Amino acid sequence: MIESSVNSKILRDHDSWPNYGTTPIAITDSTLIETGDAISHSNRETKGSNWTAYVNVVCLLAGSGTLGIPYAIQQGGWISLPVLFLSGIICTYANIKLIECLYHDGKTRKTSISDLAYDAFGNIGLRIVGFFFTAISVGCSILYLILAGESLQPLFVNIGIDLGMTNWIYICSAVMSVPFIFLKTMKEAAWLSVFGALTTALAVLVVFVTSVMEYPQNEPIQHDFVNFREIPLAMATFSFSYAGNIVFPHVEASMKHPRSWPTVYVHAMCTVTLMYLMIGIPAYITYGHTTLSPIYLNLPPGFAVTTSILMMTAHVLLALPIYQTAFSLEIEDYLGINVENLGKIREFIFRTLFRLVIVIITTYFAVTIPYFSDLMALLGASGNGLLLSIMPILFWVQLFGWNQLNGWKEKCWVIFALIFSFYGFFVGTFDALAALWLDIMGESESGQ
Repeated sequence: MIESSVNSKILRDHDSWPNYGTTPIAITDSTLIETGDAISHSNRETKGSNWTAYVNVVCLLAGSGTLGIPYAIQQGGWISLPVLFLSGIICTYANIKLIECLYHDGKTRKTSISDLAYDAFGNIGLRIVGFFFTAISVGCSILYLILAGESLQPLFVNIGIDLGMTNWIYICSAVMSVPFIFLKTMKEAAWLSVFGALTTALAVLVVFVTSVMEYPQNEPIQHDFVNFREIPLAMATFSFSYAGNIVFPHVEASMKHPRSWPTVYVHAMCTVTLMYLMIGIPAYITYGHTTLSPIYLNLPPGFAVTTSILMMTAHVLLALPIYQTAFSLEIEDYLGINVENLGKIREFIFRTLFRLVIVIITTYFAVTIPYFSDLMALLGASGNGLLLSIMPILFWVQLFGWNQLNGWKEKCWVIFALIFSFYGFFVGTFDALAALWLDIMGESESGQ
């Protein structure tokens, strides 16, 4: 009886629902009304499993940043380990809140962070978040192509194959464009995540075993307990290593059981953190002050280095289509490129052409723009710092209300999390600006 009355009210209000670029959920009398949202069984039956969402999140998080964790610990000293845990806890809290915000009006499911920015802060929020969302989505893809080219070029030069970094970028772009074009949704791209997660796990295992074996040859080695001056840089690295939430709304949308998101996300974060500890602790114990980034620079030449580079390059190429799929899905939704509007054949043709354009633009920037990697590092540091934990918490407080937080303990936690995140945001942005400035000045001096 209660469920029937709720359905009737939603049906009466259907025509007056706000729709800021979101896709309203079709409501019928057979719709299942869950706590705070309206989810149709028919819309979810063809979705992916919790396992699919789990491997998607692990693949997105545990990427090339994994190889920088030992150096981040070296920067801040052993005290960096609690900072790593704290960063993970704050990111977990913020991104559970982010998904809650998608259902904040109880009538429609918002489709992206940009939708939430508009609902919470109007056009100003939409423009700020939209700018950084686009910069990170496109920029990460470009940086991944550059990283793959830079990794493969020296690796193959050692065996007598010198194609040049530009040609390797073209090759990597062609390889990743195949799954990007033909895999339409996050569910269909799940198998990429499985292999991506496995490649990262293998790279972590190689570094772990090699570090342990190398330890006797590196004694004695100096370690710091705390280096206050460098802790902010370690914080920025940890925050970047947990980045990926611009894709999380699409991952949650691909789940058959969306209410399982908190459990799935917590398990994924625990898995990623375990990988970070496995690669960070033994590597820092073995190499101490001499720890470099990426960590394979510390490893003895041979199988370990080659395997690590190949595994992380494979991960980059597998993660690339996931980032680009999440970005293209939002633009395709905005442009109306879907089966409902165009039919299956025309939808496939338009989607293919649109995604080919994205691939071409991405490749062009990867091979032609000077200082682009530094510029995108700046956008990534500022954008990830803003979108990873700050904006999700502010969205929730704005949309649900400060008094809806669970007592003074959660309110204190939110204040602390925001202060911690803003500190990392400002430091990361300043550090990226300094690196960009030094590279520009160095290039100017060399050209004189």
